[in-house]
Amino acid sequence: MYVLGINQHHDSAAALVRDGEIVAFLEEERVSRVKHDGTFPAKAVRTCLEMAGITLSDVDHVAYFWQARKEVTHALTHFVRHLPDTLAVFRNDAGTYDGKAAGMAATLRSGGIQSHSDDYHVGGALLLHLRRSLTLKKILCEAIGHTGPVKFKVHLVDHHISHAASTYLLSPFDRAAIITWDGIGNGTSTYLGVGTGDRIRDIRRVAFPHSLGALYACVTSYLGFHPTRDEGKVMGLAAYGRPEHVAAMSELVRLLPDGRYELDLSWFRHHATGKHQMSPKFVERFGPPRARSRDAVPQHYADIAYGLQVTLEEAGLHVARWLQEHTGETNLVTAGGVALNSVMNGRLLLETGFEEFFAQPAAADDGSALGAALSVSVGHGAPRPTGEYIFLGPSYGEAEMEKALADAGLAYRRADEITDTTASALADGKIVGWFQGRMECGPRALGNRSILGDPRGKDTKDRLNEKVKHRETFRPFAPSCLEERSGEYFASGYRSPVMLLVFDVLEHQRERVPAITHADGTARVQTVSAADNPLYHRMITRFDELTGVPMVVNTSFNDNEEPIVCTPAEAVSCYLRTDMDALALGPFWTEK
Repeated sequence: MYVLGINQHHDSAAALVRDGEIVAFLEEERVSRVKHDGTFPAKAVRTCLEMAGITLSDVDHVAYFWQARKEVTHALTHFVRHLPDTLAVFRNDAGTYDGKAAGMAATLRSGGIQSHSDDYHVGGALLLHLRRSLTLKKILCEAIGHTGPVKFKVHLVDHHISHAASTYLLSPFDRAAIITWDGIGNGTSTYLGVGTGDRIRDIRRVAFPHSLGALYACVTSYLGFHPTRDEGKVMGLAAYGRPEHVAAMSELVRLLPDGRYELDLSWFRHHATGKHQMSPKFVERFGPPRARSRDAVPQHYADIAYGLQVTLEEAGLHVARWLQEHTGETNLVTAGGVALNSVMNGRLLLETGFEEFFAQPAAADDGSALGAALSVSVGHGAPRPTGEYIFLGPSYGEAEMEKALADAGLAYRRADEITDTTASALADGKIVGWFQGRMECGPRALGNRSILGDPRGKDTKDRLNEKVKHRETFRPFAPSCLEERSGEYFASGYRSPVMLLVFDVLEHQRERVPAITHADGTARVQTVSAADNPLYHRMITRFDELTGVPMVVNTSFNDNEEPIVCTPAEAVSCYLRTDMDALALGPFWTEK
């Protein structure tokens, strides 16, 4: 039984599951080369089918991550409940962006293409979701150019059930409490549930506009970044802030009994306009929004980012502690865009009654394609997946790698042992592109499409930010640490294979690994085991033998505002236009 899962929103994606086994999963951006591509994932679908060696005629079920009728019903109820504020939606402004947003007709014609995060008409977006839901079979066949017969049945899966399935059904747990949180999906912003065996049971839903995802996205926009895209930047910026605005920011969220919360909507406009906006009251209290630019961020806005991060963490802890006490479960699984906040995740593990934690790497909307597919697959009697859940994208043979190197005119050699060659170069302070095996899923490089550096280097972070990644200087870099040694460097040695947990770097180790120690003394840790990624583990082990440090700096193999590289040719191109020193492309080595 083949189940194809589809998400079309920001970060469109496709997944293919066969009899409970994940055959393939990848984001449309990886093959379209458009960052955060929100168009129909035609290229991703075709790639998934090609990886399985089948056509659309062989697919039994198609699972879509959205129930548009539920969304429309919620939108109409919301519009009436919040009158007259919601009349502002008819102005269709562009949020904090200059100019106007696309009108209804343009939004319907757009196919998901936007010039910025708020470039849409709210009514048009709802109708677009409805049209996709009602005509998905036709849209899918036309998008990939399939003209043959099809037998698949279309299933519209609740958005937060898709998120819940994407994490619980992939987890190693037979029982777990579930939290999914994002901006909005089918009217829900936070979902609490329990997984038992292969079933997921609702406990509570928090309805939009009381959304922790919207809270973070709206303030992200105010801070001069792109909402739904740059929340990770704000999380990194928060480490440079001071607690000047913590008390004031805490007024934005009311923590209520029994783990409930609600936003004080007087600070916001998202509920009225459908865009990522703060209210005049917020601007009066905190000052004018920061201009959207790459300039250095003034301290005032870093302080606001700090207050926002603390407010989110306290709300998240409030929800999680109640859920743990209410259910008695000791395992926690989480998904949704807010689950990418690895600083909060670290506190959820260490400061609640939960003893075990799991999140899959594509925790945001991209992963809902996989969750929808798994929900339908398990619902039709297939087992829960037990195999690979990280490296699910394409892989390439040595012939393709050699061709990419030769086409670029590069001198290269086949290394006797690519792990030794790479480790030695890193120990000498070189920055190395590392391209191996199947591509990982999610926004973080996890050891197959990575740019690597020496964590001991005092200038490694600045070199990577300025010369290779071309990004803001405040953004930190993560360590890939041998799983069996992580407790020697971090406040917790808990397993963290998908880089979604932040822990304190032990104080006596911080000077030894300055490149991975953030301004607040923390690191977003990836632990690497021989079972999960034997080649990467072997390379880090060799680096440890050379330096006495069991980790390397790991950042995604891409330039700023470019998706992570997928093919050998893309890896070579990125290597050539940045100041990387060397490239390990499969078994081949080239150096500038």
